[in-house]
Amino acid sequence: MMRWLANWASQHAPTPEKQAERALNNLRMELFQAEQLVLDAQLRADYYRARLTFLEEVTRKGIEQVSDERKAPQESTQPLRPGLKLTAAQ
Repeated sequence: MMRWLANWASQHAPTPEKQAERALNNLRMELFQAEQLVLDAQLRADYYRARLTFLEEVTRKGIEQVSDERKAPQESTQPLRPGLKLTAAQ
C-alpha cells in the first residue's frame, strides 16, 4: 500500500513541467482575451470615427448635399488599416 501511495504521489506531484504546461494554457487564454479586447476597441474606434466624419460633413456641407453624396455610388475614402496578427492560434 505504501508503494502504491508513493507511486501515485510521484505521478501526480506538481512538477515544474506540469506547472509550466498549466501556466502556458492559462497564458494562451489570457492572450486570446486581450486580443479580443483590442479588436473590439478598434471596431468601436472605427464606428465613432465614421460617425464623427459624417457629422462633420453634415455641419460643413448640410444634410441635403451629404445625403445626395451618400446615395451616389462611391468607393470607400477611409484608408484601410492593416489587421492585427493574432498569436494565440497555434
